[in-house]
Amino acid sequence: MHTERQQKLIVTLLAFSCLAAIYLLVKSEPVESKKLTHSAEVDSLITETFREFNIPTDQVRKRTVEIDSSFTRNIYTVRVASNFSKTTLHYSLQKELWPYKVQTAGRVHFPDKDLNVHLLYNDRVFRTLIVREDPDIALRQDQPEILPGQDSHEVD
Repeated sequence: MHTERQQKLIVTLLAFSCLAAIYLLVKSEPVESKKLTHSAEVDSLITETFREFNIPTDQVRKRTVEIDSSFTRNIYTVRVASNFSKTTLHYSLQKELWPYKVQTAGRVHFPDKDLNVHLLYNDRVFRTLIVREDPDIALRQDQPEILPGQDSHEVD
């Protein structure tokens, strides 16, 4: 059984947390949503992410697939070292695209451990990244590596 003193303490803590939540709600600034004016902006963000990860352009292949007469999709195929952290690439891409309301959905294909990342805008897939391991490529010092104990197929 709770004593009267414990009940008063609980009510006081609850009131304090409510006041703190109200204060934070009033003082916080809304997240600025950026407007996607052209799909080429997404291509620029993808290219910039590759540049940040120091992925050379000769490891990236871009092709355009016609879906129907009014819609095409760019598909990027990226070759990376076997110990390159694909999860980190996926996370960074999501972080870059989130303000534009572009969602990323990743899927790993076994046994190859290839990662497909689909970029969705208005519930429509309009870009795809295929990240493939290439045993002939060595991980560069300035690229993210799979951490010890982490499986290469872990995708958030």
